[in-house]
Amino acid sequence: MNYLREFLKCINKPEIWIFYSHKRIALKYRDTILGPFWNVINSIFLISVLSLSYFLFLNPDDFKNFIYRLSISIFLWLFISTILRESTSTLKNKLEILSEKKIDIKNFVCENIYTNFIIFIHSLPIVIILFFISDFKLQFNLILSFVGLFLVIINLLLISYFITILSAMYKDIEKIVENLVYAIFFATPIIWSENMVSEKIQNLLIFNPIYHFIVLFRDPLMNNVDGKFYESFSICLLLALIVFIINLKLFKYLEKRIVLYL
Repeated sequence: MNYLREFLKCINKPEIWIFYSHKRIALKYRDTILGPFWNVINSIFLISVLSLSYFLFLNPDDFKNFIYRLSISIFLWLFISTILRESTSTLKNKLEILSEKKIDIKNFVCENIYTNFIIFIHSLPIVIILFFISDFKLQFNLILSFVGLFLVIINLLLISYFITILSAMYKDIEKIVENLVYAIFFATPIIWSENMVSEKIQNLLIFNPIYHFIVLFRDPLMNNVDGKFYESFSICLLLALIVFIINLKLFKYLEKRIVLYL
């Protein structure tokens, strides 16, 4: 499988995508003092607004637990959604480099994941602080959160490649992904809980991959590792397999000619 072999080669020799990632972050935040922490500040502002609305309209008894749950969900959501949206312009932004150098485009897919992961981990101290403020306890199951996050990143790597290839061929993909991201935000239990909706709506969540990504990372951090977690884990494994098979076809017929579409 040349596709898998080349992807593993990119991962094992990360010099190219790490270089472009650090350069991208440096250029993006070169005129700011706080740099990537501005993403965390923006996230905190969003969480504060949503939490205030929740408190004013619903007046919950477990308000601090709600803020903790919301924070985990928002930080992970921004990580996921940013990767998906930026995947649509990955090759377009690298057209000049691809025209001058022979670089495997999978390096730029890895760059997108790595860049946003660096920004994402800036939010982890906030999550840790909120964890100790909340009513949740340290348990061994917390390690499953990192296992879940690893599986989420594998899925995002495969999905990002899929979107990157299609976006180079069809310019409509950018708008489709953008609209889907907004729609899925409201269709995912981020600002609302599964318990707030009917059982019929809960059953429909099984078709929402972002929901399963959030469950894998969020539920262990909330001492909630049950059948739902393992169901989401199995679905994410299946999703990764399906996207991998699709990507094999894209690699075989399109990747080598993809520069012609840019």
